[in-house]
Amino acid sequence: MEERTLNFAEKSVQVLTLEELERSYHENLPTGDPVGGIYHFALIQQVLEAFEQRGLKPVVQEIFAAANRDSKRPGVTLLPQLEEKYGERAIEAHLLRRVYANIEIRSDETEDVVTCLAVAYHQKGIQLGIGPMVKVCHNQTILGAQDTIANYACFGGPRVRLSVEDVLVRAQQWADDYEPYQKVRQERVSRMKSALMDREAMLRLIGILVEKRILHDTQNELLHESTPYPLNSSQINETAEQLIALMRHDEPVSYWDAYQQLNTVLKPGRMDIPQVLPQSLALFECLNEQII
Repeated sequence: MEERTLNFAEKSVQVLTLEELERSYHENLPTGDPVGGIYHFALIQQVLEAFEQRGLKPVVQEIFAAANRDSKRPGVTLLPQLEEKYGERAIEAHLLRRVYANIEIRSDETEDVVTCLAVAYHQKGIQLGIGPMVKVCHNQTILGAQDTIANYACFGGPRVRLSVEDVLVRAQQWADDYEPYQKVRQERVSRMKSALMDREAMLRLIGILVEKRILHDTQNELLHESTPYPLNSSQINETAEQLIALMRHDEPVSYWDAYQQLNTVLKPGRMDIPQVLPQSLALFECLNEQII
Protein backbone atom coordinates (compact mmCIF):
# COMPACT_ATOMS: atom_id res chain seq x y z
CA MET A 1 0.00 0.00 0.00
CA GLU A 2 1.31 3.45 -0.94
CA GLU A 3 2.42 5.57 2.01
CA ARG A 4 0.31 8.65 2.63
CA THR A 5 1.90 12.04 1.92
CA LEU A 6 1.03 15.58 3.06
CA ASN A 7 0.66 18.63 0.81
CA PHE A 8 0.32 21.81 2.86
CA ALA A 9 0.92 23.95 -0.25
CA GLU A 10 -2.35 22.61 -1.62
CA LYS A 11 -4.29 22.60 1.66
CA SER A 12 -2.99 24.52 4.67
CA VAL A 13 -4.77 22.30 7.22
CA GLN A 14 -4.32 18.51 7.12
CA VAL A 15 -5.98 15.83 9.26
CA LEU A 16 -3.73 13.15 10.74
CA THR A 17 -3.99 10.16 13.03
CA LEU A 18 -2.05 10.02 16.30
CA GLU A 19 0.24 7.39 14.79
CA GLU A 20 0.96 9.65 11.81
CA LEU A 21 1.63 12.61 14.09
CA GLU A 22 4.16 10.54 16.03
CA ARG A 23 5.91 9.63 12.78
CA SER A 24 6.50 13.30 11.92
CA TYR A 25 9.87 14.89 12.68
CA HIS A 26 10.58 15.53 16.39
CA GLU A 27 11.92 19.03 17.04
CA ASN A 28 14.57 19.14 19.78
CA LEU A 29 16.63 21.73 21.60
CA PRO A 30 20.45 21.46 21.39
CA THR A 31 20.22 19.55 24.69
CA GLY A 32 18.13 16.87 22.98
CA ASP A 33 14.98 17.82 24.93
CA PRO A 34 11.71 18.54 23.09
CA VAL A 35 11.13 22.17 22.09
CA GLY A 36 8.36 23.42 24.36
CA GLY A 37 9.03 20.72 26.94
CA ILE A 38 7.03 17.94 25.29
CA TYR A 39 6.31 16.56 21.82
CA HIS A 40 2.82 17.13 20.42
CA PHE A 41 2.01 13.41 20.19
CA ALA A 42 3.31 12.79 23.72
CA LEU A 43 1.08 15.55 25.10
CA ILE A 44 -1.97 13.94 23.49
CA GLN A 45 -0.90 10.49 24.73
CA GLN A 46 -0.51 11.70 28.32
CA VAL A 47 -3.91 13.38 28.29
CA LEU A 48 -5.43 10.16 26.96
CA GLU A 49 -3.74 8.15 29.71
CA ALA A 50 -5.13 10.44 32.45
CA PHE A 51 -8.68 9.63 31.34
CA GLU A 52 -8.04 5.99 30.48
CA GLN A 53 -6.81 5.39 34.04
CA ARG A 54 -10.22 6.53 35.31
CA GLY A 55 -12.06 4.25 32.87
CA LEU A 56 -13.52 7.18 30.93
CA LYS A 57 -13.07 5.86 27.36
CA PRO A 58 -11.19 8.69 25.60
CA VAL A 59 -10.98 8.39 21.80
CA VAL A 60 -8.97 10.64 19.47
CA GLN A 61 -11.58 11.94 17.04
CA GLU A 62 -9.47 14.30 14.88
CA ILE A 63 -6.00 15.79 14.79
CA PHE A 64 -5.40 18.90 12.68
CA ALA A 65 -1.98 20.16 11.64
CA ALA A 66 -1.85 23.67 10.21
CA ALA A 67 0.66 25.76 8.30
CA ASN A 68 1.09 29.41 9.27
CA ARG A 69 3.41 32.13 8.02
CA ASP A 70 5.95 32.58 10.79
CA SER A 71 9.33 33.37 9.28
CA LYS A 72 11.28 31.93 12.22
CA ARG A 73 9.14 28.98 13.32
CA PRO A 74 6.44 28.25 10.73
CA GLY A 75 3.62 25.86 11.51
CA VAL A 76 4.98 23.38 8.97
CA THR A 77 8.54 22.85 7.79
CA LEU A 78 9.28 20.34 5.06
CA LEU A 79 12.83 18.98 5.43
CA PRO A 80 14.48 18.15 2.05
CA GLN A 81 17.11 15.89 3.58
CA LEU A 82 14.36 13.71 5.06
CA GLU A 83 12.40 13.76 1.79
CA GLU A 84 15.46 12.16 0.20
CA LYS A 85 15.28 9.40 2.81
CA TYR A 86 11.50 8.86 3.12
CA GLY A 87 10.11 10.18 -0.15
CA GLU A 88 8.55 13.37 -1.49
CA ARG A 89 6.20 15.02 1.05
CA ALA A 90 6.45 12.00 3.37
CA ILE A 91 4.96 12.43 6.83
CA GLU A 92 8.39 11.72 8.35
CA ALA A 93 9.84 14.70 6.45
CA HIS A 94 7.45 17.20 8.08
CA LEU A 95 8.12 19.21 11.22
CA LEU A 96 4.66 20.14 12.59
CA ARG A 97 4.48 22.95 15.13
CA ARG A 98 0.77 23.84 15.00
CA VAL A 99 -1.52 20.98 16.03
CA TYR A 100 -5.06 20.72 17.42
CA ALA A 101 -6.68 17.48 18.61
CA ASN A 102 -10.23 16.58 19.60
CA ILE A 103 -10.48 13.73 22.13
CA GLU A 104 -13.99 12.45 22.77
CA ILE A 105 -14.84 11.11 26.25
CA ARG A 106 -17.48 8.57 25.36
CA SER A 107 -18.45 7.37 28.84
CA ASP A 108 -21.55 9.58 28.99
CA GLU A 109 -22.12 10.20 25.28
CA THR A 110 -25.70 10.92 24.15
CA GLU A 111 -27.29 11.25 20.72
CA ASP A 112 -26.75 15.02 20.81
CA VAL A 113 -23.48 15.68 22.64
CA VAL A 114 -20.24 14.06 23.71
CA THR A 115 -17.76 15.51 26.17
CA CYS A 116 -14.66 16.53 24.23
CA LEU A 117 -11.12 17.43 25.25
CA ALA A 118 -9.37 19.93 22.99
CA VAL A 119 -5.57 19.87 22.92
CA ALA A 120 -3.77 22.74 21.16
CA TYR A 121 -0.01 22.64 20.61
CA HIS A 122 1.71 25.50 18.81
CA GLN A 123 4.60 27.96 18.83
CA LYS A 124 3.17 30.03 21.72
CA GLY A 125 2.69 27.08 24.05
CA ILE A 126 0.06 24.48 24.87
CA GLN A 127 -3.63 24.76 25.74
CA LEU A 128 -6.27 22.33 26.97
CA GLY A 129 -10.03 22.77 27.11
CA ILE A 130 -12.94 20.48 27.93
CA GLY A 131 -16.68 20.73 27.40
CA PRO A 132 -19.66 19.37 25.45
CA MET A 133 -19.15 18.81 21.73
CA VAL A 134 -22.46 19.32 19.90
CA LYS A 135 -22.52 16.56 17.30
CA VAL A 136 -24.84 18.01 14.66
CA CYS A 137 -22.69 21.13 14.15
CA HIS A 138 -19.41 19.75 15.54
CA ASN A 139 -19.21 22.69 17.96
CA GLN A 140 -16.74 22.50 20.83
CA THR A 141 -18.12 24.43 23.80
CA ILE A 142 -16.12 25.77 26.73
CA LEU A 143 -18.38 26.56 29.68
CA GLY A 144 -16.09 28.44 32.03
CA ALA A 145 -12.49 29.21 32.94
CA GLN A 146 -12.33 26.12 35.14
CA ASP A 147 -12.42 24.08 31.93
CA THR A 148 -9.32 25.66 30.36
CA ILE A 149 -5.59 25.65 31.06
CA ALA A 150 -2.52 26.88 29.18
CA ASN A 151 1.15 27.20 30.01
CA TYR A 152 1.15 30.86 28.88
CA ALA A 153 -1.24 33.81 29.30
CA CYS A 154 -3.96 33.50 26.66
CA PHE A 155 -7.32 33.26 28.43
CA GLY A 156 -7.27 36.75 29.92
CA GLY A 157 -6.07 35.61 33.35
CA PRO A 158 -2.83 36.35 35.23
CA ARG A 159 0.33 36.45 33.12
CA VAL A 160 1.90 33.43 34.77
CA ARG A 161 4.01 30.96 32.82
CA LEU A 162 3.06 27.43 33.86
CA SER A 163 5.01 24.26 33.23
CA VAL A 164 3.91 21.38 31.05
CA GLU A 165 3.46 19.39 34.27
CA ASP A 166 1.04 22.05 35.60
CA VAL A 167 -1.08 21.66 32.48
CA LEU A 168 -1.10 17.88 32.76
CA VAL A 169 -2.08 18.12 36.43
CA ARG A 170 -5.21 20.03 35.40
CA ALA A 171 -6.10 17.29 32.91
CA GLN A 172 -5.66 14.76 35.70
CA GLN A 173 -8.00 16.82 37.91
CA TRP A 174 -10.65 16.85 35.20
CA ALA A 175 -10.37 13.06 35.02
CA ASP A 176 -10.24 12.44 38.79
CA ASP A 177 -13.22 14.72 39.52
CA TYR A 178 -15.07 14.03 36.30
CA GLU A 179 -18.57 13.76 37.78
CA PRO A 180 -18.46 17.03 39.82
CA TYR A 181 -17.07 18.91 36.81
CA GLN A 182 -19.77 17.39 34.59
CA LYS A 183 -22.48 18.46 37.03
CA VAL A 184 -21.32 22.09 36.75
CA ARG A 185 -21.23 21.85 32.94
CA GLN A 186 -24.71 20.33 32.77
CA GLU A 187 -26.10 23.04 35.06
CA ARG A 188 -24.65 25.73 32.80
CA VAL A 189 -26.08 24.11 29.69
CA SER A 190 -29.51 23.86 31.36
CA ARG A 191 -29.35 27.53 32.35
CA MET A 192 -28.57 28.56 28.77
CA LYS A 193 -31.32 26.33 27.36
CA SER A 194 -33.96 27.75 29.72
CA ALA A 195 -33.05 31.42 29.12
CA LEU A 196 -34.69 32.96 26.06
CA MET A 197 -33.23 35.65 23.80
CA ASP A 198 -35.64 38.01 22.04
CA ARG A 199 -34.84 40.32 19.13
CA GLU A 200 -33.88 43.24 21.37
CA ALA A 201 -31.48 41.05 23.34
CA MET A 202 -30.01 39.72 20.08
CA LEU A 203 -29.29 43.23 18.79
CA ARG A 204 -27.75 44.17 22.13
CA LEU A 205 -25.54 41.08 22.00
CA ILE A 206 -24.33 41.87 18.47
CA GLY A 207 -23.43 45.37 19.64
CA ILE A 208 -21.50 43.96 22.61
CA LEU A 209 -19.57 41.59 20.34
CA VAL A 210 -18.61 44.50 18.06
CA GLU A 211 -17.57 46.64 21.03
CA LYS A 212 -15.38 43.87 22.48
CA ARG A 213 -13.63 43.44 19.13
CA ILE A 214 -13.05 47.19 18.80
CA LEU A 215 -11.68 47.55 22.33
CA HIS A 216 -9.29 44.65 21.78
CA ASP A 217 -7.98 45.91 18.41
CA THR A 218 -7.83 49.65 19.12
CA GLN A 219 -4.51 51.49 19.29
CA ASN A 220 -6.00 53.89 21.83
CA GLU A 221 -4.26 52.95 25.09
CA LEU A 222 -7.10 54.43 27.15
CA LEU A 223 -9.62 52.08 25.54
CA HIS A 224 -7.54 48.99 24.75
CA GLU A 225 -8.49 45.73 26.46
CA SER A 226 -6.08 42.81 26.22
CA THR A 227 -8.59 40.07 27.07
CA PRO A 228 -9.58 37.87 24.10
CA TYR A 229 -12.62 38.95 22.14
CA PRO A 230 -15.32 36.33 21.38
CA LEU A 231 -15.38 36.98 17.60
CA ASN A 232 -13.41 39.03 15.10
CA SER A 233 -15.03 41.26 12.48
CA SER A 234 -15.54 38.62 9.78
CA GLN A 235 -16.77 36.10 12.36
CA ILE A 236 -19.30 38.62 13.69
CA ASN A 237 -20.57 39.36 10.19
CA GLU A 238 -21.03 35.68 9.34
CA THR A 239 -22.57 34.50 12.60
CA ALA A 240 -24.73 37.58 13.20
CA GLU A 241 -26.34 36.92 9.84
CA GLN A 242 -27.03 33.33 10.93
CA LEU A 243 -28.49 34.56 14.21
CA ILE A 244 -30.73 37.11 12.49
CA ALA A 245 -31.95 34.39 10.11
CA LEU A 246 -32.65 32.10 13.07
CA MET A 247 -34.89 34.79 14.59
CA ARG A 248 -36.45 36.03 11.34
CA HIS A 249 -39.96 35.15 12.56
CA ASP A 250 -39.38 37.23 15.70
CA GLU A 251 -39.64 34.15 17.91
CA PRO A 252 -37.26 34.03 20.89
CA VAL A 253 -34.52 31.41 20.88
CA SER A 254 -32.62 29.93 23.79
CA TYR A 255 -29.20 31.30 24.65
CA TRP A 256 -27.88 27.79 24.06
CA ASP A 257 -29.15 27.83 20.45
CA ALA A 258 -27.76 31.33 19.96
CA TYR A 259 -24.42 30.17 21.37
CA GLN A 260 -24.29 27.33 18.85
CA GLN A 261 -25.01 29.69 15.94
CA LEU A 262 -22.20 32.01 17.02
CA ASN A 263 -19.86 29.12 17.78
CA THR A 264 -19.91 27.60 14.28
CA VAL A 265 -16.83 29.58 13.17
CA LEU A 266 -14.63 28.75 16.17
CA LYS A 267 -12.96 25.64 14.78
CA PRO A 268 -9.49 24.65 13.57
CA GLY A 269 -9.44 24.92 9.82
CA ARG A 270 -11.65 27.99 9.98
CA MET A 271 -9.42 30.12 12.20
CA ASP A 272 -5.95 30.27 13.72
CA ILE A 273 -5.40 27.40 16.15
CA PRO A 274 -4.06 29.44 19.14
CA GLN A 275 -7.28 31.52 19.14
CA VAL A 276 -9.84 28.68 19.10
CA LEU A 277 -10.04 27.97 22.84
CA PRO A 278 -9.58 31.56 24.14
CA GLN A 279 -12.34 32.82 21.85
CA SER A 280 -14.60 29.88 22.70
CA LEU A 281 -14.29 30.72 26.40
CA ALA A 282 -14.79 34.44 25.74
CA LEU A 283 -17.94 33.71 23.72
CA PHE A 284 -19.46 31.65 26.53
CA GLU A 285 -18.63 34.32 29.12
CA CYS A 286 -20.16 37.04 26.93
CA LEU A 287 -23.46 35.17 26.53
CA ASN A 288 -23.53 34.02 30.13
CA GLU A 289 -23.26 37.61 31.32
CA GLN A 290 -26.41 38.50 29.34
CA ILE A 291 -28.61 35.88 31.00
CA ILE A 292 -30.76 37.45 33.68
